Amino acid sequence: MNDATTKMFRPGYKLPPVLDVTYKWMLRICDYVAAFALAIQVTLITINVTGRFVFNHTFGWMDEFSQYTLLWLIVPGTVSLMDRYALFYAEVLLLFVENTVIRKTIFVFNCVLMLAFFAVVFWTGVDYVRITWTFELDYSDIPKYVFYLSMPIWGFLMLVVVLKKLVCMEDPDVTEIDPEK
Repeated sequence: MNDATTKMFRPGYKLPPVLDVTYKWMLRICDYVAAFALAIQVTLITINVTGRFVFNHTFGWMDEFSQYTLLWLIVPGTVSLMDRYALFYAEVLLLFVENTVIRKTIFVFNCVLMLAFFAVVFWTGVDYVRITWTFELDYSDIPKYVFYLSMPIWGFLMLVVVLKKLVCMEDPDVTEIDPEK
């Protein structure tokens, strides 16, 4: 990336130390929750496939539980991936734009659109939790809101990630990212 395109961003700007530490802990917790959900998902699917093909018996609760557990695998995973620029989204357009003003305009416009989308996800998730507060899963006594709680949490965490990108004006040049970090 040339100097003309990097001047639009504030190089070296960081969040205040307390917010930066909190943000890093949020990402670490997302990594752990995603790893835990993946382990549960693999275990449930293995048990269910074994039950179907070895014992010719299906577990209804396991299908249901693994579907809802998938939500808790996707939510923290996408938060971590978006922070690491590992998701393919609209900021990839910025790699091809040389004009600084246009780059900054597209960057801010993308952030505003993502903020609006994740605000809608947050409020929709809050409504889903409110609606399913008294319902239980069909095959088990687990409340449905435990799984639908992933929507407002995902919306909130993604709002935090997008706001950090907007405030810090992070350069979205994915070609310079070291995958080992």
